[in-house]
Amino acid sequence: MDLAPTRRRRPKQQRSRLMVDFILEAASQVFDEEGYNGATTNMIAERAGISIGSLYQYFPNKGALILELRFTHRAHVLKTVETAMATSDHLPLPDAIRKIVDANFQVHLNAPRLNAAFEEQTPAQTLSEDPDGFHRKIDTAATSFLQVRKNEISAPDLKTAGFVIRNLIPAVLHAAIKDGQIVQDPDLVKTHLAGSIMGCLRPAAPALNGFIPQET
Repeated sequence: MDLAPTRRRRPKQQRSRLMVDFILEAASQVFDEEGYNGATTNMIAERAGISIGSLYQYFPNKGALILELRFTHRAHVLKTVETAMATSDHLPLPDAIRKIVDANFQVHLNAPRLNAAFEEQTPAQTLSEDPDGFHRKIDTAATSFLQVRKNEISAPDLKTAGFVIRNLIPAVLHAAIKDGQIVQDPDLVKTHLAGSIMGCLRPAAPALNGFIPQET
């Protein structure tokens, strides 16, 4: 991929902000149709109806474009998950978990090749630094959800259960859209994932030899 893409500051002028949004929408379409390797900045500029020079005024390469799209995607995921949690408080716990799983899948599977490009091309170091606070906000939302439901949960260690769940969902999602191909039966995958989460929250049997893994 393009070396060391960095996130640019969002333009202050409205006209420039609209241009950036227009370019990003075109880029998301091209990446989803062509994949990261097949897409070019010329394709994106053509889709946006602008010159390649105009595109380069805002994004120096396609690596910078995929990085900015990833941050936009993370904001959308966060809003979707928070909404699913907030609107499931009247549901039994298994149904609430399934609603949250469905919401996660919906936001990821709408553009599978674009999401695959996120995983393959976005620098891991950039995201691990959590510059947009995504992981912190997801952790806060998940912790709040589990605390409200604690009377419905029998997990001996809620913190560890939450840690497993927060890592399990993205791992399954990313595997489900590997190389831009959606798994053959996403509904069955969602059913198994929701069941696995319920297994963390309501374990059917004590942990092996009383061992409960601790968060590291």
